[in-house]
Amino acid sequence: MEECRYAAILISLGIIVSLSSNSQLADATAYRQLIGSLLYLTISRPDIAFAVNLMARFMQKPYVEHLNAVKQILRYVAGIKDLALKYSKLPSFVLFGYSNSDYGGDRDDRKSTSAYVFSIGSGAISWASKKQPTVSLSTIEVEYRAMSAAAQEAIWLRHLLKEIGYEQSDPSLISSDNQSAISLAKNPIFHQRTKHVEIQAHFIREKILDGIIHLEYCPSTLNSADLFTKPLPEAQFSKLKDAIGLVKLPSRGSEV
Repeated sequence: MEECRYAAILISLGIIVSLSSNSQLADATAYRQLIGSLLYLTISRPDIAFAVNLMARFMQKPYVEHLNAVKQILRYVAGIKDLALKYSKLPSFVLFGYSNSDYGGDRDDRKSTSAYVFSIGSGAISWASKKQPTVSLSTIEVEYRAMSAAAQEAIWLRHLLKEIGYEQSDPSLISSDNQSAISLAKNPIFHQRTKHVEIQAHFIREKILDGIIHLEYCPSTLNSADLFTKPLPEAQFSKLKDAIGLVKLPSRGSEV
């Protein structure tokens, strides 16, 4: 793969990856080694987190089409080896983040993917892309699960910032592109369609009333967490990469 043709995106739009396949089985050991290396790379490269998380689901019994999808990730990584997260010196450290999810994105069990990303004004400092443990019955439930995970991470980050001398005096902003979920969190009125998310709603509502979390709507095109939930068109993918602070490294000898 050293001299491979570079790829502009990680996963092609419309591609369906599943546990079942008509292709031949791939070398499971080699597949797991590739996934293991890519998982290590996600520590510093959040842009590949969703794609690697998706392909890691097939380590038990990988097929050739799964291996080809992983090679696509390698082709993408080969073309952007000069990208890195940039952290700038800031006058103040204000924690904010984005929360998002897909709905029933897994073709095998119809579970959804939760995602969040947090920043303090420059490069992303915390991110996650994880399949939800159970099937969600509505988009509100999906978004609430994602919001709940984001709220828990925000609370942990606030404690960490306090310990190192940057206590957050104002509520931490979490932006989401689901207005129904935000409205329910701010004014929880439960009925037959929402009673299954009541506990998570009370958790988020409590944090809002305590002045720890503040929820705000943002369109999907500006939601950086969208990068961690689904394949995106090249233009949107590049836009959100820039938004989380991934920049091209300067050439040697130039000023940083």
